[in-house]
Amino acid sequence: MPAVTDNMSSNRLGRAYAYQALSGVLTLGFKFLAWINGLGVLVVILCSLGLVQADVSSSTLRLPLAAFTAGLAFCGLALLWFYLVQTSLLGQMISGQSRRSHWIPLFCAMVAYSLSLAAFVIGCWFTLGLSGLASQGGDYSQQSEEQGIAPLDQSGRASDDVESGSGPRKVVFLNRRA
Repeated sequence: MPAVTDNMSSNRLGRAYAYQALSGVLTLGFKFLAWINGLGVLVVILCSLGLVQADVSSSTLRLPLAAFTAGLAFCGLALLWFYLVQTSLLGQMISGQSRRSHWIPLFCAMVAYSLSLAAFVIGCWFTLGLSGLASQGGDYSQQSEEQGIAPLDQSGRASDDVESGSGPRKVVFLNRRA
């Protein structure tokens, strides 16, 4: 009879190590995703406040900010699902009965982690796209100054006309294939 008891004891100990390993991996995933999305939010906010030099207006940074914030929200949702996984696994370990009731919240946690990572990638993509637009805007204004054309303001009028308030309005088409 002691051999059976030792076998059951080692089986429970093995399950405890497996649950601990799963817990460690999911916790590291949460930390990683929370950090990268949080840093994305921080960079976007610093750019919109003007503390980090950027040639992009703060209103155009709404899309990256929304993506990084969604990544944080998905990460929090994954943590909620992970809590349900842990509760189910601890209940199984205490009762000694093995069930598969933890697979559904585990799957939901993994989907939320995946969505959080996708939101981070989308936020980076939007930020990169905005930086590309900012650099193109600088190239267009530099080209127009070289050609002797007054740069345009926010409303589309040449800056010479804005100061005087009068004058003809010009439409300038710039060649992108210079």
